[in-house]
Amino acid sequence: MELNRCPLEHTFIHLPRIGLRTERRLWGEGILTWSDLEEARRPPADLFAPARDDCLAAIEASRCALSNKDADYFAARLPSREHYRIATTFPDDTVFLDIETTGLSLYYDEITLIGLSKGERYACWFPNTSASIWHDLLNDAKCLVTFNGTAFDLKFLARLESGANLPRAHVDLRYFARRAQLKGGQKKIERELSFERPEQISDATGADAVRLWYEYRNGDLRAGHDLVQYNHSDVEGMKAILDETIRRVGENQRLNPPAPFASARAPVCFKRGAKGINVIDVPQFRGRTGPKATYEDLVDYIRGDAITVIGIDLTGSEHRPSGWCELKGRHVETRMVRTDAEMLEAIAAIKPQLVSIDSPLSLPRGRTRVDDDDPGRAEFGIMRVCERMLKRRGINVYPCLIPSMQKLTDRGMGLAAKIRTLGIPVIESYPGAAQDIMDIPRKRASLVQLKEGLRRFGLEGRSVSADANPKHDELDAITSAIVGLFFWSGRFEALGNEDEDYLIIPRVSDEGRETQWHGRLVVGVSGPISSGKTTVAHGLEKRGLVYGRYSQVVADEAVKQGRGTTRQALQEVGQMIHVELGQRWLNRQLLGRYGDRGQMFVVDGLRWPEDRAFWLERYGPAFTHIHLDVSADIRRQRFVQRNGPHADFDDASHHDVEQGVEKLLQLADRILPNEGEHHALCACDEIVTTHLRRDGQCP
Repeated sequence: MELNRCPLEHTFIHLPRIGLRTERRLWGEGILTWSDLEEARRPPADLFAPARDDCLAAIEASRCALSNKDADYFAARLPSREHYRIATTFPDDTVFLDIETTGLSLYYDEITLIGLSKGERYACWFPNTSASIWHDLLNDAKCLVTFNGTAFDLKFLARLESGANLPRAHVDLRYFARRAQLKGGQKKIERELSFERPEQISDATGADAVRLWYEYRNGDLRAGHDLVQYNHSDVEGMKAILDETIRRVGENQRLNPPAPFASARAPVCFKRGAKGINVIDVPQFRGRTGPKATYEDLVDYIRGDAITVIGIDLTGSEHRPSGWCELKGRHVETRMVRTDAEMLEAIAAIKPQLVSIDSPLSLPRGRTRVDDDDPGRAEFGIMRVCERMLKRRGINVYPCLIPSMQKLTDRGMGLAAKIRTLGIPVIESYPGAAQDIMDIPRKRASLVQLKEGLRRFGLEGRSVSADANPKHDELDAITSAIVGLFFWSGRFEALGNEDEDYLIIPRVSDEGRETQWHGRLVVGVSGPISSGKTTVAHGLEKRGLVYGRYSQVVADEAVKQGRGTTRQALQEVGQMIHVELGQRWLNRQLLGRYGDRGQMFVVDGLRWPEDRAFWLERYGPAFTHIHLDVSADIRRQRFVQRNGPHADFDDASHHDVEQGVEKLLQLADRILPNEGEHHALCACDEIVTTHLRRDGQCP
């Protein structure tokens, strides 16, 4: 069947009670146009006029809309999968649009280029330049054509707030081409159709477009030209795909609709100082050329002197080396390490404030082990809350328990547990997400530009120097360490929940300049038996801190087990918790008791280095660990006074539950003598006052 120049005149499915099947039957009966249908539906002359036919009225309205070139009328009435009929009716007013971005996340990434073509005209837009040229091409456009624009381009454009008026009719080739058995991404379909791109960008991918953007942003105009060529080829490729899809769909329907788009190829040339359609002046980039946040942005929030963070890009096996970064202040040193023992030895020697690991460090709630034989596999799945949150934000992340990730997750959890026994906090990071958030290219786009982005963040050292050639694992380890800086400065988001722990990502916005630690103070008190921990903790309670102690949790557990709450029973249950449930379980139970009762509290009775690590992971530099130092003779006297002359001080002091206390002495932020009544309390007053003054809560 040959169609005339106006395919909409052969379209019936926008009319009342006519669907695709009825439309095809009408075509088969020789009813090909609105006029044919009017003739078939017009009733014979009768003395008594029948009721008005709403189908005939709709044809009259359609003819009026077509005469006025009102494409929106048809877009509102045609199914979206049939909007190509509008494009073929108004080929000279159909706009092909494609955008380039820094990545795939609508939440974090940004538009880097917008390219459009209408007929033989092409124009593009760079950020921070006038939008008038590409707006001109959209003026009076009747139909928009994209490839995956529904899920990608149009959502980014809506966020841009450019004031552009897009036509209502939209052909998304990602879906329309499937009707012609053209499946896959745009470049795959182009190869199937033998569409040729310019030689310099013939093999370029979306990752290359990201690389070209960063090279252009850093001053390379040639890269800007290539980015325009890449975008222009995307737009021209869509014309070829639309033509072939229309041809094949028409054959399937025994039609021969016009497909004139590829013949209207829009040439493009580059000329400095030129303005207009098809002549592109790639401007020098104007705007921010580095990451969205830098070391200088964080340093004011980092409490104390320059801190040391270890970043690890962990692999799933000790047979494959992992990336390692030691970040001290702004200076980085990187290398490759292989075994857990090597890492633990280095961490113990360096004594960093924080270790940041690129690896899952926990299981989904309800799971007890990493393999698929876990009884909880069917009910609780393979994905954690933090991974789902990143997915919703458009950042691709592997579930922690897919088969290819199980060994990495198992190794990461084991390594983190060993580091925590040193009293050093460990956070989970994901360099790819951090790089997206900070606007630094990922390694798949360009290792050179990734290194340059880390240098522009403000880092120094051999690994980020101009002539260095670090491995991608080292660059990701640097990024993990940077996430540690964001955490310590309080400018971060913690994705996840208390059951599954948290994945830490940077927060680059600076709204209100308040951080996670503002107004927070958590004091952990450790010390041997009868050193006065509870007395000091209650003294802090009188100064406004909410009080809590581990023995409250242990006592509840002892009562559940029917053991009572004697000192011996509490020590035995505490040791059972330490061995069987773990200190993190105990700390989570205690944290839950604080609830929302203010932002300042005291933790009475730290006994293991893991306790210290836990509170640092939850409150960073807002946590202060004090250890009470009292001679054994004075502690013995206090113990006997409290428990009677028959109490065995030596037995209580050497119980297994007390064996971590000596290690805490070596880890404490402050060691306070507490042999007199007020020694430690006076020092605690100083701690609280210093904190309040630092956060502007007292003069």
